[in-house]
Amino acid sequence: MDVGSTLRSSSRWLNDPRIREWMSTESLRRNGPDYGLIQGLPVLVPAIDDVRDRDRAERLIKEERRRNKALDRWFEERFVSSYTLEDLGQNPAGSLGRLLHDYMIEQGLSLELLTQRQMDPSWAPASDLDYFTLRTGQTHDFDHLIGECGFDVIGEIFPTGLRTGNMFAHVSPELAGELLTTNTLITYPWMMRTMLHYPQVWPTLWANFSHGHEVGLQSDCLFTVKWEDYLHLTPAQAREALGVRGFRGPADNTAASLIFGEGRLII
Repeated sequence: MDVGSTLRSSSRWLNDPRIREWMSTESLRRNGPDYGLIQGLPVLVPAIDDVRDRDRAERLIKEERRRNKALDRWFEERFVSSYTLEDLGQNPAGSLGRLLHDYMIEQGLSLELLTQRQMDPSWAPASDLDYFTLRTGQTHDFDHLIGECGFDVIGEIFPTGLRTGNMFAHVSPELAGELLTTNTLITYPWMMRTMLHYPQVWPTLWANFSHGHEVGLQSDCLFTVKWEDYLHLTPAQAREALGVRGFRGPADNTAASLIFGEGRLII
């Protein structure tokens, strides 16, 4: 490889200055009120789109669809959510829908489901990869709910483990790596940051990740679930209906989250 005056690597991820900055900052910094956990995403997400090999990802998806008829049907349907906060509130107390509703009301949050289809019924994601990305964003909160891990900052780690284990259990390793790229770049730096600055939190963080990973490996495919059909069920009922296995019980991450968040549960 030629040597030049600027960094050049065989890794396309290392070659992008935006991703280098994200990884070094997110891996090495402390947490603080001046810079939230996802504050840098408007820079990171376009960088991922620019750097990733979209053609390879699309090819791997097509290969997996030929082998996996259930996955093929999911991509063919391309279901997109359109429920409202009021719709969630119509579900029974203790259900997935009501738990999500109550959390959003408590935090003063609003739904950010895609509205393009509501404005233009003919709208559709441009590719399988785009649909996967869209649907992953729409369903992320349900990983929290079936894991009963809370929505505080350390509670984010169970869904990371769950999605990682479940992906590797149901698609090829090559495709799993492609589909987990964004999740990996956003969340995995927290592990290094924890060990460097908040080591007392590490046992709780690792327990959340490893528990989620074990559940993901043992369970039926969860990333293709049409959660809108299960909003009326409690987390326990949903786990049974969806073939979620290996769940050992809820986790209270409050103390660990307050340490990692330097006094804040959600940062």
